[in-house]
Amino acid sequence: MNLNRLTTLGSIFILLSGCSLLGPTPYAPMALAGGYSDTHIKDNLYYVEFSGNAYINRGTAYQYFHRRAKEVCLENGYSDYKFKDAKDVSTEYVVGSYGSGTINASSMNKPSFAGEVSCIK
Repeated sequence: MNLNRLTTLGSIFILLSGCSLLGPTPYAPMALAGGYSDTHIKDNLYYVEFSGNAYINRGTAYQYFHRRAKEVCLENGYSDYKFKDAKDVSTEYVVGSYGSGTINASSMNKPSFAGEVSCIK
């Protein structure tokens, strides 16, 4: 095996190992492993998003999305919220490895939800 191939495989291994050490996406502002973000559109309308990594389940990501929507409205003087437009924007990708003349691949899902939130007095 030549040095370039060994270096590439080693780099991939380190990257994949690092991802597995991250664990599920925490409920926190957007960072490398995911998280929430929000943008004020106008008046009582906000765009809220929660993006998870491959180690968080869909249900938890959905709960975090709703949690952030509620917090945004409370932080801005409103008592409740409703979604004007909310969508599942999850992504799926393939992770592969090569070794001993064999290629292995698996599919991973990153659950994410996003949408416009109308805050209610």
